[in-house]
Amino acid sequence: MRPEHVFASAVEPYARYRAGYPAHLVSRLAAVVGLDRTRTAVDIGCGSGQLAIPLAEHAGTVIAIDPLPGMLAIGRAKAEAAGRRNISWLLGDSSRLDMLVTPGAHLATFAASFHWTDRAQVVRVLDRLLDRGAHIVTINDDLDPADEPDWVRAVDALRVACLGEHHTAATDPYTKAPVSHLEILTGSSFAAVERLTWEWERQLTVEEAVGLQFTYSFSTPAMFGDRAERFAADARAAILELHPDGHLREPFRVEVLVAARP
Repeated sequence: MRPEHVFASAVEPYARYRAGYPAHLVSRLAAVVGLDRTRTAVDIGCGSGQLAIPLAEHAGTVIAIDPLPGMLAIGRAKAEAAGRRNISWLLGDSSRLDMLVTPGAHLATFAASFHWTDRAQVVRVLDRLLDRGAHIVTINDDLDPADEPDWVRAVDALRVACLGEHHTAATDPYTKAPVSHLEILTGSSFAAVERLTWEWERQLTVEEAVGLQFTYSFSTPAMFGDRAERFAADARAAILELHPDGHLREPFRVEVLVAARP
């Protein structure tokens, strides 16, 4: 299942409810990889710009690539509103990097997108495209289920009740691949890998927490079909039962792999 098929129905909720990356953490990443205003970064599977837009503060140019026109349109509008005019929004996917990216970029990023690619092949292509001192960076969720808030667990139970215990089967080959990102990178030309951990949290309203459920690959509006409104109502009620004041926290812990050629 290709990412554009998974997320086709999730463009609007994804853009509205998915968290971006805190600017101070993106600034640290830019310093680690030596990104500056003379250099180009490529964000592959950019979505609506959650990483590409803050990254643009530190780069000369950001090339933001995604297979969904809707994601690119929203990202372009958000970048314009933020005054980030050094981002090129390109339609395509990781299989077309040779046609989309001019050789010489200094950084390639995959924010929650590396698992959707043919990872080993993509790294081989990037070895041809990136400059000698370049880095590949992958960012992926690393939060332990035990650290999830009570409202997340309650909504998870409702999702299973609605979609069934095997509702993740179509995406599991990508999200639960037997070979880790770290193994892929250390077995490649970019074998010098530093592992960072980012942690932060944000505050959500109940409506934001409910909308967030439709942004996951295993939980898009298309998967629910005509059950989407019922699920949303049940999720809203379950959350309010736990938190009548409607104030929620969403914690984040992500693994950031920064890979360079030895």
